[in-house]
Amino acid sequence: MEYAGAVEVHPPFRADECEWLAHADWVASRDGRTIRPRGDAELDDCVRGLRDLIGVDAGLRVYDGAVAAYDCRTRELVTVSTRAGRVTRRILRKPGPPTARDNVIDLATHHRTISRALSR
Repeated sequence: MEYAGAVEVHPPFRADECEWLAHADWVASRDGRTIRPRGDAELDDCVRGLRDLIGVDAGLRVYDGAVAAYDCRTRELVTVSTRAGRVTRRILRKPGPPTARDNVIDLATHHRTISRALSR
């Protein structure tokens, strides 16, 4: 997964609070004003972790923002956004059907033509 974007947090996390974010698959910025998914985290874990994080805070903090996730294997593009205490997951581009590509060329269908005669 490749992630882009961040979720703003108000009031910001303090340094001692940033450690337990790792269990939620999120990482806080140095100043604690934004959080981003860890690069190796799965999308389902990030969504679940953000929902748990908002539930644990119980209205102490406001989370607002969006993160885009792109799966290189399936080519699926998803956004995870949060606003007013809700986390939504939306598929922007569904994975396409798998395409089987052969590296074999059928020589019977590709006739070779010579543009000019070679002479010595």
